[in-house]
Amino acid sequence: MGNGFDIDLGLPSRYSDFIKSNEWAHVLKRLKLFLFDRNYKSHSLVAQLQFASDELLWFDIEEEIHKFVLSHSENSDHDIRDIRNEFNMIRTALSDYLKRVSKELERKANEDRLSYRLLFQLQACPMSIIEIYFNYTNPSIFLPIATYYKNAQFTYVHGSLRNNDIVLGCDLQEGEKVNRQLSFMYKYNMLNRANHVARNLLEAKEIIFFGHSVNEMDFGYFRDFFKAASAAPNPIRHLTMITFDEESERTIKDNIRNQGISVTDLYNNLWTFEFIHTKNVYAEEKEEIEKWNSMMSRLLAKDRHGI
Repeated sequence: MGNGFDIDLGLPSRYSDFIKSNEWAHVLKRLKLFLFDRNYKSHSLVAQLQFASDELLWFDIEEEIHKFVLSHSENSDHDIRDIRNEFNMIRTALSDYLKRVSKELERKANEDRLSYRLLFQLQACPMSIIEIYFNYTNPSIFLPIATYYKNAQFTYVHGSLRNNDIVLGCDLQEGEKVNRQLSFMYKYNMLNRANHVARNLLEAKEIIFFGHSVNEMDFGYFRDFFKAASAAPNPIRHLTMITFDEESERTIKDNIRNQGISVTDLYNNLWTFEFIHTKNVYAEEKEEIEKWNSMMSRLLAKDRHGI
């Protein structure tokens, strides 16, 4: 489950929502005097994020952190202390913001939302379920009653609000050298437990991505699965990507292709490989509804493991 899952539930969890929040305004207020200083601003992570939010219709904090790390290879000890302080302020503010908006939505999710309907379908699923969240939130708080899956395991890849251990930052891409001065912003240095994402994906027969763009920053978790799925001689897996519209489908396919995986081979070697557009399901388009109903029916089958 990616951030699009929470957004579909009604949670304002986009980074662009956070940057407009009182929690972010408080960060700016604390740094107000410093941000007018040109020398300070040159090494300010907060200033870069604010600039990105002003210039772009959509932006990703983790991508901006990645750009920041690459463009700040040499820093004084004083600069590093400032950057570390700002980074900790950002993590705390984001956590506080998500806790607040989650509390405001608690038990109030719209039952017609596809994310909500999927959660309830999983309750009745006879197969073993492994739910992998790249979000920090606990989706069960959005349901009117506590949801209990007797066959489910839950994995929070990037930590959770519940445990106050959210993982925010970036990972290096192939060929990029470690910047030891700023390594406190690398996600792998914040992870503290095994998550077995690759193994679980490889073992599953029914795989659903809901609201995850399969972006470059997270692709390391999926690489082994996509390599195996695109080369399997005997199709055994159903892969469904639930995303907003045709444009977001193209983005996902481009992201997969940019990581060296043939999208054509995925179509050839998966039992089914389908995209469901939530926009079109809500518009009651027949083909999209049929794909949605087919996926939901498969979840009631008794002979597969799902994720």
